[in-house]
Amino acid sequence: KKQLKSFVRVFFFCPQEAGNLCSLLQSSHALANMSSTETANKMKIAIMGPIRRAQIQKKVKSVPSRDVKVQINNATKMVNSQQTVLEAAIKNFGIRIPFNCRAGICGACECIYGSGSPPNVQKFPCNITGLNRKIRVCQEPVQDGMRIITLDHEMDMMRQGTADE
Repeated sequence: KKQLKSFVRVFFFCPQEAGNLCSLLQSSHALANMSSTETANKMKIAIMGPIRRAQIQKKVKSVPSRDVKVQINNATKMVNSQQTVLEAAIKNFGIRIPFNCRAGICGACECIYGSGSPPNVQKFPCNITGLNRKIRVCQEPVQDGMRIITLDHEMDMMRQGTADE
């Protein structure tokens, strides 16, 4: 346990997150009650989460600060461009999109990306329809003209499949 903790601290340069990973590894009872997928996701989030969150914040802060027009469901608002879609949904729209890792790993925050929106957004194929129109709103900075759909039967079905807790 002591060697693992030292390795994680040296490798990630983040003692608080390393302590969280070691706590997760040490709680064998919690791991024993999880499915293999849940265990893998928890480990992936514990290991990669801090790195990915730092990369996302760097990407968001590199965007020039300005007001952009964003539509989430049927509401359209002007929001600051230096935030993720998830942050804008919570702060500016008052919409609670489910999330877990805030690092684009777990997929709990996936939403549908509306057509006619900016093309330079990382999209993922939908497990149900196969269409390449899902985005992970925790990692995507807001852009002018974005159209995001959170209220949809397809999204409800996907979230049921990604819920770990």
